[in-house]
Amino acid sequence: MRTGLPLLLLSGGAVFCILFLLTANPVGTAAPVPKKGAYGSRSGSQGKALPSGQSLPGTWRPFSDDSAWNTPLPADAKPHPDSAAIMTTVLKEAKTIRLAKIYTVPLWVVDAERVQPVKVRSDMIFDTWDRDKDGWSDSGIPLTEEMWGEPTEDGHISIVDPSKRTAWELSGYGGFFPLGGVTAPRCTTFTIWDLYGSGTCAPEGERWWARGGRGSGFPLIAGLIRPEELQAGEIRHALVFTFPKNRRADDGRSLFLPPACRSDGKYAGRHYPVQGMRFQLDPALTERDFTAWGLNREGKIVARALQKYGMFLGDNGGALALQVQLLGPGEEKNRTKWESLFPGFYKNIGKIPASKLRVLYTGEPIIK
Repeated sequence: MRTGLPLLLLSGGAVFCILFLLTANPVGTAAPVPKKGAYGSRSGSQGKALPSGQSLPGTWRPFSDDSAWNTPLPADAKPHPDSAAIMTTVLKEAKTIRLAKIYTVPLWVVDAERVQPVKVRSDMIFDTWDRDKDGWSDSGIPLTEEMWGEPTEDGHISIVDPSKRTAWELSGYGGFFPLGGVTAPRCTTFTIWDLYGSGTCAPEGERWWARGGRGSGFPLIAGLIRPEELQAGEIRHALVFTFPKNRRADDGRSLFLPPACRSDGKYAGRHYPVQGMRFQLDPALTERDFTAWGLNREGKIVARALQKYGMFLGDNGGALALQVQLLGPGEEKNRTKWESLFPGFYKNIGKIPASKLRVLYTGEPIIK
């Protein structure tokens, strides 16, 4: 299924970043295997088969078990006081949930010790990864020319090394191109995630607005529906969705709720959803209800996840579009691949009514 998954870096901004090859081996030739220790030691991994390509085990999930992404909703979860008003806005834009066709994330799974590292050039690198502020990432990342990104201006790509529990994410990635006599890749934003961590970040630092791959600052790998999860029969984490009309503060500043650490919302008013808000499918619904809607096996798996974990608002985009792994370098190829694995999947998810959603209260928003 996957042959490699690109991770999205922080989105937004016109500045681009350039990933510069640490060595000058020509494009199109096989990159040499880095020497042992080039990325640090990896105890216990020698001789062990690692996931590769674009596929991870169905039970695999990023981030700690107690992170917001992986914690089931409590039975007494409280609705947000503005839930009814927000849902009125939502229902004007979409009557059902759907799956993203494009503007989502391709995933590349690698063994970083076997991929020639490249450095990233950008004026949007967060403080932690460009300590000398020279516009280059302090370390290289395991990216190759064969790893395609999402083919829109968002240019998302997520790269995961499961043995290191690390994800490298770019946005605005457009592949390798000639630059100053060498061939190098370029992008807009750059983030590295510790997959043992919480999958969240604080809105702190000089470049606080340049963290995370989505408009909300979410990791690209977070909340992504992967084929292997459906094959395994369960999605064990919260999902991520987009919406076209997201709230900003009345004074024009960013307004967001953790796990979001920023926002690109543009609408003022309490009846608009806030990036970072958590929505839940009515937990009182039963398998009988799902059957009555016409949900098939995969549709019911998604519905159960929406009841147990809910979904976080992560970005501007199509109304109630759940983020799925991008399986092909284009809308048609992606849809064809998903349909070959799960016939009717896209159409079936469209049978989950938006009217059965509610917005949960998870705290007061941050304004910055």
